[in-house]
Amino acid sequence: MSVRKNVFYGIIAVFIIAVAVLLGAGGTLYKAHAEEKKVVTTGTNVRLRESASLEGEILYNLPLGATLTETARIGEWALVNFNGMQGFVNTQFIADAGAAGSAAVLPGQTAGASGGAVVTPPPQTGGHIVCIDPGHQAKGDNRTEPNGPGSGVMKARVTGGTHGSTSGLYEYQLTLAVGELLRNELASRGYTVYMTRTSHDVNVSNMERAQYATAVGAEISVRLHANGSTNPGVSGALALAPSASNPYVPGIAAKSQSLSSKILSGYCAATGMGNKGVQANDTMTGMNWCTMPVSIIEMGFMTNPSDDANMANPEFQKRMAKGIADGIDAYFAS
Repeated sequence: MSVRKNVFYGIIAVFIIAVAVLLGAGGTLYKAHAEEKKVVTTGTNVRLRESASLEGEILYNLPLGATLTETARIGEWALVNFNGMQGFVNTQFIADAGAAGSAAVLPGQTAGASGGAVVTPPPQTGGHIVCIDPGHQAKGDNRTEPNGPGSGVMKARVTGGTHGSTSGLYEYQLTLAVGELLRNELASRGYTVYMTRTSHDVNVSNMERAQYATAVGAEISVRLHANGSTNPGVSGALALAPSASNPYVPGIAAKSQSLSSKILSGYCAATGMGNKGVQANDTMTGMNWCTMPVSIIEMGFMTNPSDDANMANPEFQKRMAKGIADGIDAYFAS
């Protein structure tokens, strides 16, 4: 074999090894599509990530049925565009929007004989769209954002929250635990439910949480929180809602107060927590950016030993979720 041929095959071998190493290491080797194609998300809160990895930063939580433009594939990840944002989604959570002339089969649907989607009628008891916002996250973000549309007042994007004085449970852990139970409870009653987060390792600001509720078409936004006090003797639950003089969202004040009252009543009835009433508050960024009735339910005081112990109990958390769901039922029935 000539020297020239040896060099040629050597180059080919190096190239093959380099590609194998790149793929084995999870490198970014794209398979671009000849033409862009439309896909839809098949679950709620599908993560749009900055890179093709579960470790990639979350850019956005996509709602069920969101239409994306897919441009390339890398293994089990699709490179997509959504409303001007580019990122990656895992292919197990998307489906072709119109493959072979049939619609994608989403949760709540079954495949028809021709391969199309047959929509299952919603239960008679539900159909309303609810957005649950489990308050806080694992790490706060002290960068600032406007307190409301057009506001010159700037507040931290999201704070770290409080924690249990007895249990050691963090507020962000409690709110997600109850939020997931509430999601399941509402879904069992026929509601369409979206959540602003489904894990602790996110960075979603209060403004973005309100905007997400608008993006998914929520009829109400329910924000889950827990209280803290320098006085460990203070206990009980309360709710917050914007006032009629709110400079940003006066138009949703009355319905927000009604929603808060109904939720708080249902919650206290189910849990036995003391009812500290509905309080007007116009300083909360997550409410001031809302476009639909909104309520913050402060589920109890984590600085009170009794409230804290109760709220950390998984069985008690089920009662918490049921009570909030009862209040939501009462709101939509009124």
